[in-house]
Parts: sequence; structure tokens; C-alpha cells
Amino acid sequence: MNWISTSEVVKAFIDSHHGWAVAEQFEDSFMNGDFAEQNTNALAYIAEAVESLIKSNCLSDGCNTELGSYLEDLNEFLKTDKTEK
Repeated sequence: MNWISTSEVVKAFIDSHHGWAVAEQFEDSFMNGDFAEQNTNALAYIAEAVESLIKSNCLSDGCNTELGSYLEDLNEFLKTDKTEK
């Protein structure tokens, strides 16, 4: 059986809404947790998309927990990034 990961589903969702470049930045930041290497505007789109997916309740509780943790870290980075400029 071929399992699809949370990151693959979210990447596809982001790709369909914001394009492949933003989707690639999601994948990079989700896999390595490094937001500083990504475009801030793309990260804002990613945060919006991830929040929409969580609120939709179309993913499992485990996926939502994983995405919630990622979103919390991302929002903290975005808040810190704005105050540093």
C-alpha cells in the first residue's frame, strides 16, 4: 500500500491555491523547520492555507495536531520577523 504523508497532502493543497513555488517553501520549512530560508510572503500564504486545512476538519486528528504544531511555530516566526524589521 502506498501511504500519502501529511506534507504531501498539504503541499498539493498549497500548490493548487498558491502555486508550486509556495508549495516548495512549505515542504522545505515543514521538513526542516527552518523558516528563515523562506520568503516571508510565501510563509504568510502557507500559514493561511494550513489554518484553513485545520479548520476544515478534513484531516485526521493526528494530522491536525502535527499541522497545529507547525502553524504555531510558523506564526511565532512571522510575529518575530515583523518585530525585527
